[in-house]
Amino acid sequence: MSKVFYIILLTLIATNTWGHGGVMNEGNECKLRVGPYVMNFSGYQPSNKVSQQFCDDMPTVGKSIIVLDFIDNKLRDMTVNFRVIKSDVAALGTDEDGIINDDELAQTPHFEIPAKQYPTGTMTISQDFTEKGHFIGYVVVEGENEKFISRFPFSVGYPKPGIPAALKAPIAVFLIIIIIMVWLARRKPVVLNAKKED
Repeated sequence: MSKVFYIILLTLIATNTWGHGGVMNEGNECKLRVGPYVMNFSGYQPSNKVSQQFCDDMPTVGKSIIVLDFIDNKLRDMTVNFRVIKSDVAALGTDEDGIINDDELAQTPHFEIPAKQYPTGTMTISQDFTEKGHFIGYVVVEGENEKFISRFPFSVGYPKPGIPAALKAPIAVFLIIIIIMVWLARRKPVVLNAKKED
């Protein structure tokens, strides 16, 4: 009984630890790894999901905002280029998502933010996705005698299947109550020892 409880609970409330390519979900934060450097990665769609943050895939079409906050201060002295390329296929969900493809990099991007420095340590990208599709994002950082590239596929307009995040906690609480009630109902009643008659 307890094993079933833990499996259900972890399935419902566990945070995803997978990502696409260079984007990883660590706890409640999304991280983008570019070589030895790390950025916080946040995606928003203000017109559709005002308070919800996305780690990689954008569930609906429309205006999308991606914010990269540099965790490593050295990135402030480097140039950062952000480009997005159209793709025919969705992310694989494997290590192959992060493999750099020179042919992709040579393509004309769907949109691009030219390389420049961000002394404040924050890069904000705004893009209006007018139709659903699959894309590949590239972040290229360059400094003195060093260059690093991160690749992360993502999709726009494909809602993730499964239980919506807002319902996971209430469902988990409901299941815990049911399990406790079943456990209490199955307990044997306590029988008090009656006094033996002389």
